[in-house]
Amino acid sequence: VWGVWAWAVLLTGTALCFWAQAVVCEERFVPALNVICSRLRIPDDVAGATLMAAGASSPEVFASLVALFVTHSSLGIGTVVGSEIFNHLCICAGSVLSSRTGTLTLAPRVVARECGSYAVALALLWVALTGDQERAADDPQGPGHILVAEWDGAMLLGGYGCYVALCVGFDALVARACPRSAAAAAA
Repeated sequence: VWGVWAWAVLLTGTALCFWAQAVVCEERFVPALNVICSRLRIPDDVAGATLMAAGASSPEVFASLVALFVTHSSLGIGTVVGSEIFNHLCICAGSVLSSRTGTLTLAPRVVARECGSYAVALALLWVALTGDQERAADDPQGPGHILVAEWDGAMLLGGYGCYVALCVGFDALVARACPRSAAAAAA
């Protein structure tokens, strides 16, 4: 009998957490981002790719920090990679299915920027997770355990910094690389 009640409490608590997150996002987070973007004159695609993405990913960051420093588990990498698969497949599909017309019109250059950046990010993650660092003599996990060094973390943060710089300077980069098509797009 206790198992049924435990599941009922767990599911109710989960539903309440989702509701609370939706209220906070709609009532506070999105309006705050709108104010920041209008005051700093940040384009919508840059705001979505940087500020919105960082804010939406903060639960993953905190889950990874708790997994790393409190429970000492390897939950972090599964949370990050698993949520990215969800973001790319389910959220994109949900966006199209939720649109009024059933279609979305996307700028090909922005799609290329995002897909290329994601491919580079996956490559950097692969490098960070497959490095040939020396194994610690007291590692209790044995030879199948992956070690990620500080420089790997610095490399990943640097990659994100480059991505943000690319997003911020993307229009200028396109205008410099393709002056004719940038002039046509501006008209």
